[in-house]
Amino acid sequence: MRRLVYLSLIVLLIAASVNLQSQAAQSAPFSIQAPVELQPALSALYKARYNAEPFFVERDGDLIATDDPAFLPSGMGGVPPHFLPEAFFLLARPNAEAEAFVAYAVSADGQAALIEGGFLPKSVTVTDQAGNTIEVVQPVRRVITPYSIATYLVYGVGGSSRLVAGGYLGTRDPVGAARMTALDPRFPTLSGYTLNQREINIEQVAQLAPDLIITSARTAWLDTVRELNIPFVLLQGESPELLKQSVLLVGQLLGPNTAARAKAWIGYYDAILAQVVARTQDITERPKVLFVGESPLRVISGEMYQTDIIAAAGGQSVSAALKGYWNDVNLEQVALWNPEVIVIAPYGKITPQTFAESPEWAIIKAVQDGKVYKMPTWIAPWDTPVMDSVLGVIWLAQKLFPGRLTLDCAQEAMFFFKVFYDHDLPADEIAAVCGS
Repeated sequence: MRRLVYLSLIVLLIAASVNLQSQAAQSAPFSIQAPVELQPALSALYKARYNAEPFFVERDGDLIATDDPAFLPSGMGGVPPHFLPEAFFLLARPNAEAEAFVAYAVSADGQAALIEGGFLPKSVTVTDQAGNTIEVVQPVRRVITPYSIATYLVYGVGGSSRLVAGGYLGTRDPVGAARMTALDPRFPTLSGYTLNQREINIEQVAQLAPDLIITSARTAWLDTVRELNIPFVLLQGESPELLKQSVLLVGQLLGPNTAARAKAWIGYYDAILAQVVARTQDITERPKVLFVGESPLRVISGEMYQTDIIAAAGGQSVSAALKGYWNDVNLEQVALWNPEVIVIAPYGKITPQTFAESPEWAIIKAVQDGKVYKMPTWIAPWDTPVMDSVLGVIWLAQKLFPGRLTLDCAQEAMFFFKVFYDHDLPADEIAAVCGS
């Protein structure tokens, strides 16, 4: 008799447990499939957002959370949202509430919930590219980027929601401004401050109350900002390796999701450059390239990132021996170099027509052969040390070696902006830009 009572109690307990699970399944907006070791962190996120317990399942969840690399998309199929350094989400089926939860989990608020639960650190300590060691309290909710390069790096790693002000090189004309506004409707506000490498309005900065400033090592007003006791990180990306370090640094500062995006971009960048090398490595005579800036006789030095773009695309910069930053030269020097190709920076008013209509430049081989091109841009100039510069390498390689590359500039641009800027480019417009 006693055994029968015990068995009855067990049956009742099992039934009650099943009933509770059924009620949880009915009340939960979505189910989560996750290994046991990730469930405490997910519970912290779920409770912070819904003030309730999540509904975990062993299989067939609406939302999958995992740290198994086997679940990562193969090749460059995108970057899944990361809520911990090695743990990420995958949507098993369309579910609006699950999508909203994922967005929360990778936001500053989600990061704060994970920090409070002890799953993420309260601060990160980094060494910037000027050699300074900086401790940055997490999460970074408000960042300003007077250095335009830093602005685009923040966008590229998926941290644009943290921006409160920034510099935006390449958006001074109506076309650039319209493109930037389409990508981020807050652009007119974010760009409306006195904020660049040369000058800054200290009162505006104080009112913006940033948690972090990311700018260039060449910024002129650093001593002034020190008075506000705001941490700042300095970047110097004038080479492929320094650019990759810059991207990783920005990703690390803004959390696990941005760090994962940064690593994914480096994989993409290295893969693209390797493809170009594979297609051009048998060429013994590298085309001689002159890269000019905002005037025909203002040229790059060998210490600038544009020199590396030329090399990555399979060419050689005729001005590689020059030092410093932009150099002013004379036409006699250009004639001695006699470049086979001239590339014009995306910014500035000079065009290929500027050279074609000049009798003085008619002695230069590139002008004689009609090989003067203006590097395109969509938003960030493709010749600067930004993540978009990978597209500049593809475009230039296609100009230097028509028909050799299997890569397509327009297709790669559409892929790049979708994955790293979360933005769909108009196919016809980017095709025209890449074909310029």
